[in-house]
Amino acid sequence: MVNAFLLAALAASASPQAERLESLCAPLRPGVAMDLSGTSYRPEQAHAPGDAMAAVDARQSMLLLPDGRFLLRTSNLYPGDIEFRYRTLGDRNGERTVDELGWRDGDVLQQDDAATVARDLADLRMLAPGLLACDAIARNPGQPAAGGAASFKDGAGREVTLAFDASGDLASAKRDGDVYRYEGWNTDAALRLPATIIHSRDGRERERWTRVRARPAQAADTALLSLPDGYRPADPPPSLHATPLGEGAYRIDGAPSGYHTGFVAGEKGIVLFDAPVDVDEAKAVRAVIEKAAPGRAITYVVISHVHGDHVAGLPAHADAEVLVGAGGVAALRRQLGDRLPARVREVMHAETLELGDRRIRVLPLASGHAATMLVGFDPASGTLFQGDLFYIPERGAVPVAFSTGRELATLIDSNGLDVRTIVGVHGRSGTPADLRGAVARIPARNDRGCVGEQMTGAVACSTATE
Repeated sequence: MVNAFLLAALAASASPQAERLESLCAPLRPGVAMDLSGTSYRPEQAHAPGDAMAAVDARQSMLLLPDGRFLLRTSNLYPGDIEFRYRTLGDRNGERTVDELGWRDGDVLQQDDAATVARDLADLRMLAPGLLACDAIARNPGQPAAGGAASFKDGAGREVTLAFDASGDLASAKRDGDVYRYEGWNTDAALRLPATIIHSRDGRERERWTRVRARPAQAADTALLSLPDGYRPADPPPSLHATPLGEGAYRIDGAPSGYHTGFVAGEKGIVLFDAPVDVDEAKAVRAVIEKAAPGRAITYVVISHVHGDHVAGLPAHADAEVLVGAGGVAALRRQLGDRLPARVREVMHAETLELGDRRIRVLPLASGHAATMLVGFDPASGTLFQGDLFYIPERGAVPVAFSTGRELATLIDSNGLDVRTIVGVHGRSGTPADLRGAVARIPARNDRGCVGEQMTGAVACSTATE
């Protein structure tokens, strides 16, 4: 009899949270269409070298259906108006992702398996508290929330714990090192939503969504479950090698990361442009350089800008002199500590590096992407080396340039550079004609392809891709 009374008391104390779970879940049992806008925090990607973190304008539109089908569109705007815009379509068996703007991955169709889908879907559901409530009900039947918390295993088998505040609203969801906080709850058309969602990982804030809008999915939404035509799986990657560009200039192709290091070999040494993306890859690249230009030391490493992916391999070149843009030394020390090569100096004005039989020009550029931007030019081969100013994918059409492309075109013209080849850290090499054509197509306005508006926005905007 005592046990019966105890169980009844526990059930009664749990009922407010159980009722709140049901009230959150019920409107979204048909699925959810959702738009989010806010800020994503990315380490060592800021414009100013003194800032360790970049605040990236982030937008997201997603459709999550009960049978596991989903659509995700993301748009992230980095310094210099460089936009990453991706579209992912999936179901429980797998997912496919394309680069809508075509500048980073071109026409490549990325394909991932069911295990990846399980993790990705579980991550997306953390942004839809109503779906978490449905998961808590479905995955832990007969165990109503009690003591202000409810727990269940997500679709990838990871433990999720929901915590409620004193008013009964969902306050947070925790999973391993990830914490999602839900603040400023309000009700709109019977759908209860937080005004802000804050995602932290291992104690560091990763995203802050400050505009959260959603509606129940509708039958007509299935028409959104499509990808644009013209994409196909990636080609097999080449082996790591140095591609000659003529007159002693080279580009490294086939690196595991997909990044390209450029270099020029002269009688008295080698100038290297950037050191991506970690020490192991930089060591492998160095071995290829030593084979292509035997007996010559790497005397200089010119860093295009101090974003982490461009400098992480510097410890592999401890014997070289590192050249960096104004203010960049402190950023390198922050990132690399005592692994930073001993000889580092900032380039304040245009200068020339002597390699005996040839001279390499190093030109600072006031760029919206990074304040430490440097561009290298080898007059003998007509090769210009740059990082993140102009992009052409490994495969696919030459895309529209960002404002950084205009910056590069202006630098070339104002300095009278006789450029024949433009080598970037990302993607294939291009020509001045490619650059001019891409710059000419820069739109007057970027509506972000309707990402962050597509599912719930009243304002008409284009979701078409070029």
